[in-house]
Amino acid sequence: MRFPWIAPVTGRRFLTVRMDTTNRCNLRCSMCPMRLSDSDPGRTWHDMDQEVFDRIAREIFPVARSVTLSCGAEPLCNPSFGRHLEALYRSDVPVREMVTNGTLLGKEQAATLLAYPPTTVFVSVDGARERTHAAIRGGCSLGTVTANLRRLVELRGRRKYPRICFSTTIQEANLPELGDIVDLAAEVGASAVCGVPLVAYEGLDRCDAVPDMGSSEVRAAVERASARAASLGLEFSVAGRGLRSPGESCPYLEGWVFIDPDGLVDPCPYWNIAEPLGDLRTSGFDSVWHGGAYERLRRSILSGHPGGNCARCPELTGAEAGELHKLDIPGHPGGERG
Repeated sequence: MRFPWIAPVTGRRFLTVRMDTTNRCNLRCSMCPMRLSDSDPGRTWHDMDQEVFDRIAREIFPVARSVTLSCGAEPLCNPSFGRHLEALYRSDVPVREMVTNGTLLGKEQAATLLAYPPTTVFVSVDGARERTHAAIRGGCSLGTVTANLRRLVELRGRRKYPRICFSTTIQEANLPELGDIVDLAAEVGASAVCGVPLVAYEGLDRCDAVPDMGSSEVRAAVERASARAASLGLEFSVAGRGLRSPGESCPYLEGWVFIDPDGLVDPCPYWNIAEPLGDLRTSGFDSVWHGGAYERLRRSILSGHPGGNCARCPELTGAEAGELHKLDIPGHPGGERG
């Protein structure tokens, strides 16, 4: 079990890939820029073109140590998800993952996961109670999610993969329920709970929901949840923030790519996606990775004078960075690329 930012380098496989094969999602979660997409008059809802996926599989999978078939959208909204999962399974990428809200994980989808198993299925669970989870996850039924997971675990039987991990966006509303979320994970057959501190994006009015991860209250809640997980034999981890110093090289630039359904490449999850660093529809991956846009960004980070979202990166400055910019949409100060 691992979480996406922790992966060993094995030979030529140096890259961690997060990619969306669709720009659709069936939910509108409180902290997700997808909420703003419905107000974008120029947005078109679509899935990744097969030629773009084939290029990624051909050029990127062979150098990837980890590939996650989802980044900001819901992968099960794409009718070609099974084909993509099979291609990833047959690619020999050591760590194969998906992130899902769990609502569309029916019997057919479960069968696909068992036929071409990812190593880990990360399921977004942001509350141990229906009301909490629904409020954060746009009305999502926690009961539906847990029922789907119990069925998947039952069908999996004694097989090792896929392992199930709860992915919890830690925020003020669910902080008191962290220990109960661990209990729920154990009840449905998950093997880990991974917490990610909330990041606020412009236009979503979520600054007040961002927890102070250094506060005694948050530390105590995390410690209680960690102890509870240990007693149940589950893994529990929380993503660290504020670990690097200005001028230090950014690990995202050394071994990560984020790819959207159009094949546009961003360097990290906090990037202003209106300014992609490359386009896999028109360029090979090697020319993007070693291209001018990436090199300029690497130099700016090493200079100690980064601009844009890099200047407010939550992994450098913590929650105090404030809201991050994604993309202008008429009527809103933030949004998501269409």
